[in-house]
Amino acid sequence: MHTVVTPDAEQVTRWLEQANIQFYICDQCHGLHFSELQSREGVVDARLFVEEDGLLLSTELELRPAAIFAAQAELSRLNMDYPSLKLFLDINDDALPRMVACDLLLGRQGVTFDQFIYFVQATLDATVQLLEDCQQADWLFWPDEDDTPPPESGGALH
Repeated sequence: MHTVVTPDAEQVTRWLEQANIQFYICDQCHGLHFSELQSREGVVDARLFVEEDGLLLSTELELRPAAIFAAQAELSRLNMDYPSLKLFLDINDDALPRMVACDLLLGRQGVTFDQFIYFVQATLDATVQLLEDCQQADWLFWPDEDDTPPPESGGALH
């Protein structure tokens, strides 16, 4: 019989270790960051938060500013293509735009280890597929994009 527990941060940490899912604890937030997903190009943050009502898994993808309109136009379709994810755009004046993909496992009444692992793996798999779709659409910001070469000083442009 499976044991149903209301997961806290310690329990979630043990379950992730038991499932061999690599993560680290950030000193700037209370999230558990997923190393494999976070190391991918275009991913700003991929983390799991233990909240009062359950577990929130959230991934932020950094978008090119020129891709905002295309991403916004496709957002309804993407939400239908990825029904387990809630997708939205986060646009601030002081940072590059981001697409946020998140999923919530309600856990106030408890969850089992199998439910937890299924939730994490299914959400990570859907997020990886979303990431690949965004890469194919050329929406993601790449770190080397801001390293544009300076204009040559050989002649004036008019």
